[in-house]
Amino acid sequence: RYLQEMGYGEPGQPLLVYSHYDTDNTHLHIVTSRISPDGKKMAFVYDRTKLAVMDLKSKKVKVLTDGTTTPERNGSIGFVWSPDSKWLATEIVTRKHEPYMDIAIINVETDEIINLTASGYTDGNPKWVLDGNAVAFVSERYGMRNHASWGSMDDVFICFLNQDAYDRYRLSPEDYALYKEVEKRQNKDAKSDKKKSDKKDAKSDDDSEEIKAIKVEKDGIIDRIVRVTPMSTAMTDYAVTADGDNLYYISRAQDGMQLWKLDLRKGDHRMVSKISGGLYFTSDKDGKTLFVLG
Repeated sequence: RYLQEMGYGEPGQPLLVYSHYDTDNTHLHIVTSRISPDGKKMAFVYDRTKLAVMDLKSKKVKVLTDGTTTPERNGSIGFVWSPDSKWLATEIVTRKHEPYMDIAIINVETDEIINLTASGYTDGNPKWVLDGNAVAFVSERYGMRNHASWGSMDDVFICFLNQDAYDRYRLSPEDYALYKEVEKRQNKDAKSDKKKSDKKDAKSDDDSEEIKAIKVEKDGIIDRIVRVTPMSTAMTDYAVTADGDNLYYISRAQDGMQLWKLDLRKGDHRMVSKISGGLYFTSDKDGKTLFVLG
């Protein structure tokens, strides 16, 4: 539970916990790493303030950041792999504006850092959604802000990385239903074509689908950020369903914790239930089942 509350302990991801006894203040260090979805690379914190990536076959290490984007030296840097294993989403500090964090994505092949928010407020907890075509995050920009350590209230935002994903999101429920029907027919035709091909070609097609590169369009990206929650809350975590249709989030209230659901298409917003505890979400491999932890 301690590791989960610190943001560590995700199933399948290695970490190392070690204790210092060489000072009067005995303390723990947690070193975490994340294996890319394709299983070929490992991202980890290097020298406490930098992000690095190791090629697991060649063992070559590439340092992606120079340390200036992480003012703290405790090694606590959150980062998440994109579905295509080419990008990392993380929190950064720019222009020495600590402790206010922005959301950025880093290309692990070119080292390019793209600041998605540049807001001047505290943004955090980035997550890849919509098959990697968007990055969700929380921000205090519209809620109560953490002046003098009074706490803050957050909203969930989604930054669409390309215009196509943004345009699909803005479709009306009726137009989106038609879009999904056309997509369903196209997928059915594609599967039929695969059955006609030999097994080798079918395997090749499957592999190409799994590693389809995410399209990132930098021009106008800050204009494709959408606030999706209708109100700011004392949020502990959130999750967007795999199909991108619903948002779940956990919020603190005077009488305990509450689980909320928001239909991102229709706008229907309701409290699912009150829960005892519950701080974080995790999901199964397919992202079809959510679990509340903590």
